[in-house]
Amino acid sequence: MVYQNKDLKYIDAAAYDKRGESSILEKYVLGLWQPFLKNKIEELSANKIIIDWGCGTGEYALATKNAQKIYCIDISDIMLASAREKLKYFNKIEFILGSGFNKEIPGGIGELVLTIGVWEYVDPIKLFEEVKRLTKRGSLVLAVFPNIYNDLNWMRSFVKMSPFGGSPEGRKKIALRPGFIKNLFKRDFTLIESASFGNVSFAPKQMQFLALPVWKFSDRLWRPFQKFLPLGINVYYLFERK
Repeated sequence: MVYQNKDLKYIDAAAYDKRGESSILEKYVLGLWQPFLKNKIEELSANKIIIDWGCGTGEYALATKNAQKIYCIDISDIMLASAREKLKYFNKIEFILGSGFNKEIPGGIGELVLTIGVWEYVDPIKLFEEVKRLTKRGSLVLAVFPNIYNDLNWMRSFVKMSPFGGSPEGRKKIALRPGFIKNLFKRDFTLIESASFGNVSFAPKQMQFLALPVWKFSDRLWRPFQKFLPLGINVYYLFERK
C-alpha cells in the first residue's frame, strides 16, 4: 500500500487513508493516536478559527465541525482534493494549495493551529516562525511529531545515517528531539499539556503479531513516565501563545 513516491511526494490519498491496514504496527499506532487527537481537536476547536497546516486528506479537520472557520492548507493537490471531498458539507471552510510559507493565510487570526505530522517534512524553525505569525495572545498550537527517543524511529534514523533526526537539506527527517521543539516555543508560548505513546520497536511484518503484546505492555508500563522521558513513536504538545 504505497502512498508516497521515492521523493516523499504523496501520490495516492486513498492509500494514505488506508495505511492502518498495511501492518499490525500501523494499525496499533493509528488506533492509539487518531482517537486521542480527534477527541482533543473536537474539544478545543468549538467556535474557534482553525488553521490545519498540512491538512493532508482532512482526517483531523473532520473533528473541527463546530469551529467558527477552518483554513485547510496543504502542498499536495492530491491530498487537498481528498480533503475537499471529505469536508464538502462543512460551512465556512477555505482550502488553500500552497507550501504554507508564502503568507497564504492572514497573520494573527489562528485561534487553534494544527501541525500534525509536518514538522519532519519542513524546516522546523521556519514552521515555528510561521506558526508565531499566524497566532495571537491566547491562541493554541497543537504539535505532533515523530520522537527520536522511540526505538523504531531511532533505528530508522541510524539506518539512514541521520542520527538524532538530522537529514540532508530538503529531505524528510526521521524524527525530532522533543526538547528541540519545546525550546523553539518556550519564549513565546506556554506548554499546556503533553503526551507520548505507541512505544513500539522494530519487528518484521510477519512477526508483528508476536510483538503486539510486548508493545501494549510497554505502553502500559511506561505511561506514567512519558511526560518526563517520552518513548512513544510520536510526541504531542499543546502550547498557548503568551
